[in-house]
Amino acid sequence: MMMQERNLITTLTLPFSILALIGMLVGMMSVSPVEAAPPAAPGAWWGDYFANLDLSGSPILSRYDDAVNFSWGTGSPGKGVPSDNFSVRWVRDDWFAGGTYRFTVLSDDGVRIWVGDQLVVDEWRDRWAEPLYVDHYIPLGTYRVRIEYYEHYADATISVGWNRVVGGATWRGEYFDNQTFAGTPSVVRYDEAIDFDWGNGSPDPSIAPDTFSVRWTRTLGFSAGTYRFLTSTDDGVRVWVDGGLVVDAWEEQRLPNTHTGEVYLADGRHTVIVEYYERGGEASAHVWWQLRGTFTDWHGKYFDNRNMVGGPALERNDAANWRAVGISFDWGVGPPVDWMPDDNFSVRWTRTVDFTPGYYRFVVQADDGVRLWLDQSIIIDQWHDMDYELHYVDGTYLQGRHTIRLEYYERNGHARVRFWWEPGTDSDAPPISVPAGPAPAETGAGAVPGVIEEAWTDDPWAAAYFPNTNLSGRPVFSRIETSLDHDWGWGSPGAVVPPDNFSARWTQPLYFQGGLYRFTTYTDDGVRLWVDGRLVIDSWRPMRGYRSATVRLSPGVHDVRMEYYERTGAALAQLTWRRVSR
Repeated sequence: MMMQERNLITTLTLPFSILALIGMLVGMMSVSPVEAAPPAAPGAWWGDYFANLDLSGSPILSRYDDAVNFSWGTGSPGKGVPSDNFSVRWVRDDWFAGGTYRFTVLSDDGVRIWVGDQLVVDEWRDRWAEPLYVDHYIPLGTYRVRIEYYEHYADATISVGWNRVVGGATWRGEYFDNQTFAGTPSVVRYDEAIDFDWGNGSPDPSIAPDTFSVRWTRTLGFSAGTYRFLTSTDDGVRVWVDGGLVVDAWEEQRLPNTHTGEVYLADGRHTVIVEYYERGGEASAHVWWQLRGTFTDWHGKYFDNRNMVGGPALERNDAANWRAVGISFDWGVGPPVDWMPDDNFSVRWTRTVDFTPGYYRFVVQADDGVRLWLDQSIIIDQWHDMDYELHYVDGTYLQGRHTIRLEYYERNGHARVRFWWEPGTDSDAPPISVPAGPAPAETGAGAVPGVIEEAWTDDPWAAAYFPNTNLSGRPVFSRIETSLDHDWGWGSPGAVVPPDNFSARWTQPLYFQGGLYRFTTYTDDGVRLWVDGRLVIDSWRPMRGYRSATVRLSPGVHDVRMEYYERTGAALAQLTWRRVSR
């Protein structure tokens, strides 16, 4: 951290006791007490004081301390203990309710904290009395807590506290009603991500909409690698990692803008500080980061919130571990890694796969919500709380390379997710053509007809063709079509429509008997499909192939709209559907 910030913290600590400062830091956190009362209230700390820096030999002083919360300044902790070059070890047994706990530490100089055999805080170095916030998952139970501290020279300060974190609010934000971080912050709160668009407003009613500043702090774990930090703000922003300035855009600016900086991080915990100021006009602050390099399997991004916003709390290569292709994790009631919250987190996995030509079944099973994309089309959408439900989609024809994206969120309780795919059969294939005729009647108890349910013959497609690829302006050609099944080859849909760089829109109210329907498009190039105004297939790019989506429909008439564009070469556009279950 820069000297200016160190002086600010010193200014804050001098007028108050350490107890008051920690009360201010911890009391405003987005945390709650443990969910159930411990068997007995924690007792005092047993403290052993040593006349050296490394806790060696016999203690020169031993006593009970009610709290680890001291500011000795340039003095001594007690009789016989030197004012510099001493160390202390405190121990006591504490009960934890199970969950992610935020440890708040203020120390000058080094400090280490163990909970049982877990090293939670490791700052065994000379350091200023700067607040440190470390999140760590602690399973249910009673543990021996051990705090070790050393003082090298000058002021001696040590204070330790913890609380259970609720949700994913992990960034400590200090909001100042000025541009220079002067004085005491007007608001201290915990934010789930640095991802704000305040417009002409303010972060809080106690802060003016202009000329304010914010400092966000967080200590979190990184897997080893080179990281690119990115910012997009109105106005100035700076990003430090472990005290090193990575992004420096401390200037008045408007969106759009992006500033970047790269830094190599060793495996382990690192402290990220983001500073931001707003001068006037609109206010926005967005900060995130990316792990650079190649991902050979699943590229996993883990977020400490349910919305997948901000920089990921973890980014790593996840090997395929289910049927040699998919994803399978069961974290129980804990988090994916110990510095993330155990509830209200989310993950996004992506991977490009080379498929052998054929039909495939995609399967997901999750607790809680899950969404699956194939290229740019969503094919499974179960974004809601679930108790390890299984969902699948059949009949997706694939050939060559395709990008798969799986998104998952955990609400609370058990966290687990599985995903895989397997070859289908020709019986899973979508129909080749769309027959005309009224909706067929069901036969037999609970039967699902093997034919396609189609609209009435007197309710055809209204087709409009445009001489551009974005359906802009007035159509140059309109007509009624009895089916959406076109293969124009290298030709054109009509004399006034060019053979390349054209687009089309088809609309029709269709009758459905009700149930789960799979819609399949086969196009060259881009396609979008809406059902009752909901975009269910979105692949608006040059491509050739099938795209599928499943939609649950109530009995009756539903509006279907398909949009298509042809770039160059062959042109085809087809839409089919079938009911896959009641």
